[in-house]
Amino acid sequence: MNLQQLRYVVAVANNGSFREAARKMFITQPSLSSGIKELEKELGLTLFVRTNQGAVLTADGRDFLARAEKILVQLERLETHYQKKEPTERFSIASQHYDFLGSVIGQLIERFAYYQEYRIMETTTAKVIEEVAEGHSEIGLLYMNENNQKGLERYLDQARLMKVDLGTFRTHIFVGKHHPLAAEKEIDISQLKEYSQVRFNQEGGNFEYFDEDPLKNQAKSVIVTNDRGTLTNILLSSTAYASGSGIVDRPTKEMIRLIPLKDEPLNHLYGIYPKKTKLSEIAEEFFFEVRSFIIKSKKEL
Repeated sequence: MNLQQLRYVVAVANNGSFREAARKMFITQPSLSSGIKELEKELGLTLFVRTNQGAVLTADGRDFLARAEKILVQLERLETHYQKKEPTERFSIASQHYDFLGSVIGQLIERFAYYQEYRIMETTTAKVIEEVAEGHSEIGLLYMNENNQKGLERYLDQARLMKVDLGTFRTHIFVGKHHPLAAEKEIDISQLKEYSQVRFNQEGGNFEYFDEDPLKNQAKSVIVTNDRGTLTNILLSSTAYASGSGIVDRPTKEMIRLIPLKDEPLNHLYGIYPKKTKLSEIAEEFFFEVRSFIIKSKKEL
């Protein structure tokens, strides 16, 4: 196994095909294919399933990719430190699923025009913490309330991460404008039992503090997705509901109704980052813009 083979795997995974990966790496496709086949033989694993539509990672391949990326990130940092390379100006953030991310990042793109790369990773709570702890993302975003705070703070401490409070929000129920509950000014949790719930996929086993959604076992059925667009389309075409922060962009407000959930604990949105790390100017600005967006959203609700 060598570093070039790790780069081959990452390139194929990112591009979805051997042909495109070889083109972008300026090597022949047979050379790339041979390198990965040799790696698979050495490991005794199949990393990719080759199809007419491209190359798809296997379960072993996804696990290997995650480990390979960590090694290559550390190598890049080592090279930058000792070879005095001019580092690429990049900003990376990991976050739970929040509608306002696009608007905030859009403002930063205009203000920090010299940045060459932005990476916004919307993912599970556990992955947000892992991304920041392992240096793939400079900062992260997640919420806490009285139900999950102790567990998450303990986990953050183990990962050597700090948190900064960016504001508070009430849990809101998201429904289409045609929904039977759409005219309610507040919703009691008991009113949700006869409707299906759309939730973002989470991980963490039996650790409830990893749940991005504060509601559990309140619906007649659950629809799980990883995509915010899919979630919105389900709400628009059914009587399913979702829950969220209520801190959303204007286009989302025009499509769906956001109704406060009655008698639920107040939530805090936190930014997280590694201890003993000085935040970059753009990270500080991001936190400032999120605080401002929360304040503005409350006034508009």
